Amino acid sequence: MDVYSKIIVSEPYRQVRLTVNEFREEEYLHLREYYLDFEEDWKPSNKGISIPLDFENSKELFIGLSEILSMAENKQVLEEFFGEIIRDVYTK
Repeated sequence: MDVYSKIIVSEPYRQVRLTVNEFREEEYLHLREYYLDFEEDWKPSNKGISIPLDFENSKELFIGLSEILSMAENKQVLEEFFGEIIRDVYTK
């Protein structure tokens, strides 16, 4: 069972999902492509990655995503679009 799941890309027969689940008492972060099978159920493909979800990996992932976003946008735009999301995360 997933601890967290978010569809990042959604197309008629393909999805990319960001999920967190637990395996052998350790949490993992997955970025995986899913496909719609003939019974119209979403199934995971072999295209994707999994990494242990620890503080160091999470920090580096956040830094990398922040750097990617900052290359395209300035701080004001980032705060405008993501400020509410960040505030929501910390008020839950």
